[in-house]
Amino acid sequence: MVAQKQRRTLRETLQATQDSLDLYAALSGRERVIVNVPAAPKPRAPAKPSTEPTESQIQRAVLQYLKHHPRVAIVYRVNSGTFTASNRDGSTRYIRANTQRGMPDLCGTLRDGRALYVEVKARRGKVQPHQQEFLDRASAAGALAGVVRSVEDAQRLMGDIL
Repeated sequence: MVAQKQRRTLRETLQATQDSLDLYAALSGRERVIVNVPAAPKPRAPAKPSTEPTESQIQRAVLQYLKHHPRVAIVYRVNSGTFTASNRDGSTRYIRANTQRGMPDLCGTLRDGRALYVEVKARRGKVQPHQQEFLDRASAAGALAGVVRSVEDAQRLMGDIL
């Protein structure tokens, strides 16, 4: 596996340009051209490890809960976003997964035939307006839809906890 080259920052590029211009000025005897290179940024403090579960951890737990729920016939994860894939000739192409705006993370069907839509968020995660609009439209059409931030929220959505 070949390691990818890391992209240079603007500061690194400007510094390399200044170095080249300095060399050119020294070799040609011409006046030095000055490039405005910003000062190096202050190093960031290391991030504090969080004790809260991540959204993906919550999502996996909720998915396992729903897969084993007696009222759920089928449930699956829906990927969203743009991904890159390599072609045989070495070029890269972009693949867009899930073109439905606002589609929730988990979709499925209940045994009574109704659709199931679950948007998973971390404790501090924000539901985007287009996500809430999708869930509202699905609920109005008879689907079981909602936002969950834990397995307990999923149990409430399914009616297991009042």
